[in-house]
Amino acid sequence: MAWRKIREFLLLIGFVLLGTGLYLTITGGYWVLQRSTFIDKNDGMEQLTAWAGNWNWWFLTLGLILLAIGGWYVYDTIRKRSKFEEYMATESKKKFVQDLRDIEEIAYKLGPKYEERLAEKKREWHIKH
Repeated sequence: MAWRKIREFLLLIGFVLLGTGLYLTITGGYWVLQRSTFIDKNDGMEQLTAWAGNWNWWFLTLGLILLAIGGWYVYDTIRKRSKFEEYMATESKKKFVQDLRDIEEIAYKLGPKYEERLAEKKREWHIKH
């Protein structure tokens, strides 16, 4: 799959990474804390972690990494979408043209749907750039 297509699904990918990281962090963290007798044994959680044995250390580490990466992608994508909407809502053509380079960069990073919206706005205001 080309990068152009993947950009459309960055928010979804971020949520999947975030959810997977959260699951691995909770289960791996439970296993580590339970083995160190910091918390008491829970039969429900024990069923989730017992099959992996010492691999739970790796799951905890991988979970923390995925949690950070997924959280960043979710935060960054939502921030870019919000900024794009703010730029597109402007009623001033002069302000829009001044910010055009930033808007084009954000639209490119968000994917084809946003690039099309930007192209439509440019046509609406007769901007050739």
